[in-house]
Amino acid sequence: MARRSIADRLAELDRPDQRTDEEEIWGVVRAILSVSRIVVFVGIIVISEMLEEYFFNGLSLGIWSLIIGIPLFVAISVAIIMGDSWFGEDEEEKTAVLRPIQQRI
Repeated sequence: MARRSIADRLAELDRPDQRTDEEEIWGVVRAILSVSRIVVFVGIIVISEMLEEYFFNGLSLGIWSLIIGIPLFVAISVAIIMGDSWFGEDEEEKTAVLRPIQQRI
């Protein structure tokens, strides 16, 4: 198997990627949504465990974190899935070849 030289790798960095502005913006928004989904999940667990002895409107804060957190988690997940279908890569562009031959020895 032939290895690529460092010069080839550096030259590859100079080539612009073929993504549109919409795809680049979606990449940033998707990263923010993914991080916020993790924060919501950890927040649900922390609030449920730490604040279950405090009550608000007759329900403990642990229950409130579940009432608010689970739909929020689902909504963020649906937003990620919908955004991937709208702004993600086209299925036509994908090929079965993972590493095509770029240079023969």
